[in-house]
Amino acid sequence: MDLSMDLTDLDLGDPGSWPVAVRALCFALVAVAVLGLGYLLVLADKRSELARAESREQALRNEFDSKRDRAASLDVHRAEHDHAVAALAGVMQRLPRDTEIPGLIDDISYAAITNRLVIEGMDLGDERRADLYLELPIAITVGGDYADLAAFAGAIAGLTRRVTLHDFVLVPRTGPGDLVLSIEARTYRNSEETESDQSSGLPG
Repeated sequence: MDLSMDLTDLDLGDPGSWPVAVRALCFALVAVAVLGLGYLLVLADKRSELARAESREQALRNEFDSKRDRAASLDVHRAEHDHAVAALAGVMQRLPRDTEIPGLIDDISYAAITNRLVIEGMDLGDERRADLYLELPIAITVGGDYADLAAFAGAIAGLTRRVTLHDFVLVPRTGPGDLVLSIEARTYRNSEETESDQSSGLPG
């Protein structure tokens, strides 16, 4: 049978008279068209909505995991905070008061003498303000041999008062001992304590 001849003979006004194969093909084409249109109009929007919901779900999961991790480590952070606060309090307690500066100078002098050093100079500088403390530089110049100078630096670092050493300059010299050490020792005191002392001295 010539299909092309059959198609030209179809009566568009009477689909019921069409051959079964032609009616089945037309039904299939209509069904595909309806399904495709339905997908475009309904399912495409639903898939976009689903994609947005999945993206939102992942963001919420990530936020939940982050908060869960922070909550799980909260006790650790609290312990670290308490330790840091206690350490800071311990450091601040080791800062000398104004009245203790002469004692600190005596301790430095004693450390030099007990290590057989010659004190060539010890001068207090101007006090400098930092965030939580006041810093007082002390320029120190001592003479002696290398081992005694090293022992002196170790003794200064081991003082109960908080003292740090900076700007080391080591040069040879003539006379007792063969080296001269110039350093800047810095001691610190609590700036809040100073302000409190000043305010307490004001007339009532």
